[in-house]
Amino acid sequence: MPAKNAKDQKPMRYPDAIDIPVLFRDGPGGRTRSEWRRKDHAAWNGTAFPPGDGWHLPTTTWRNILQAAVGVGRDISPWLNRPHYAMREIGARIVPLNAYLDLHDGPRLHEYNAGRRLTANVVLEHGTEASALGAFSYRLGMTMAEWACRSLMGLGETWHIENSWPMGIYDPAAGTKPTKGQKNPRPDLWGRHHSEGRHWLIEAKGGDITPGRLNHGWEQLLGGCTVLHPHGLDHRIVLCSTALKRGVGPRNDLFVIIRPEHHPGTQSGSLTSTSGKGSSPAEVQSAEEALDEDGTGSTLLDVARSQMLTYLALSALEGSAFSRLRLVPVARDRGERHPTAGPLTLMEDDEATRERRTALGGREASPNDANARAAGLDSFLTGRIPHTEVTLGMSRRLYATCAELFQADREIAERTPGLRAEDRTTDVEEEELEERSTAARREYRERQEE
Repeated sequence: MPAKNAKDQKPMRYPDAIDIPVLFRDGPGGRTRSEWRRKDHAAWNGTAFPPGDGWHLPTTTWRNILQAAVGVGRDISPWLNRPHYAMREIGARIVPLNAYLDLHDGPRLHEYNAGRRLTANVVLEHGTEASALGAFSYRLGMTMAEWACRSLMGLGETWHIENSWPMGIYDPAAGTKPTKGQKNPRPDLWGRHHSEGRHWLIEAKGGDITPGRLNHGWEQLLGGCTVLHPHGLDHRIVLCSTALKRGVGPRNDLFVIIRPEHHPGTQSGSLTSTSGKGSSPAEVQSAEEALDEDGTGSTLLDVARSQMLTYLALSALEGSAFSRLRLVPVARDRGERHPTAGPLTLMEDDEATRERRTALGGREASPNDANARAAGLDSFLTGRIPHTEVTLGMSRRLYATCAELFQADREIAERTPGLRAEDRTTDVEEEELEERSTAARREYRERQEE
């Protein structure tokens, strides 16, 4: 039972700003919790990689973390015929975070800091069995790895490696079970950093981080390198570990450990790496900023691909009895595009949106799309995910692009034998079934890129 003087925390809300201690380091290290409590935390200066090892204290928002939970790599093909399952998947990703995390006050080390930190709550500390804790740790690790790689370091869309590798890369161990005495460790995710033109391999860990788990995570990343090195691909590996003990309070704040390493391209297949992080990626750029600079439409397609789960959820809400879509006016030329650490535009901080909404509301004629555009506003479609406090949305332009992409994906799926569950035979061994499924997913991805 929790202590008698333990008070229930208020649930976290969208506007909640949160400070996340982050440790960057070049090499292996042991336990860091005592170090975290006594070391200084430098200001986060917005660069993708700090000049050296050390602690930093970026500030983000609960919305950025929820966006990371929704967006972390996943093949959307299972929902092509059942979009309403996308709503359930989004709920499954964010509910554990709401259930087991709380906020408490912390020191404001820098002017921009919020003075709030994430910690476990009393339910996680006292009322959660080991299996539930393991499931939560997985979700926490994947979410914070997505947040760190995309919000702090500007990585593009992420994909689960068990579903696919970069185009043209084939994993000889995919869909097979390792033989006795042989291991085929692989990391969790891969992505492409467009500004630096390099693939990333990412391993996510969450929960009580021990040196043994860190070493195992590094072995998984090196196992992924054995797949990329024969192709001569210049790539980066990133071990992202989110440490959170079950205890409640300031001694057990959540913090993130990031260990990157640059592997230059080689045709020899050897596991070579440079010392340190290599060249640093460019400054983080939001999807909206990229769209503003998009002259060919390719960026719009990439953003639409990364937002397909959200699109499917919103499209399912159109015919849902639980919620409905709303149009929300947002300034087209928003000012500050992102907070200290995150790509989202925060409407409550955007003066242009407030001013133009006021101007639109003061017109004699009833507000409509034409009036909104004349006032410099875009219309965003938004909808609340049933059984949650989460409202998602996207611009009508992006929604229309996602709709076209969704239809194209359905047509590709119809032409991909073995992708659908009804196309798979059940009278074969599990290993052969997995091999066929992996081949179908790879063919599906290749046709998407055509």
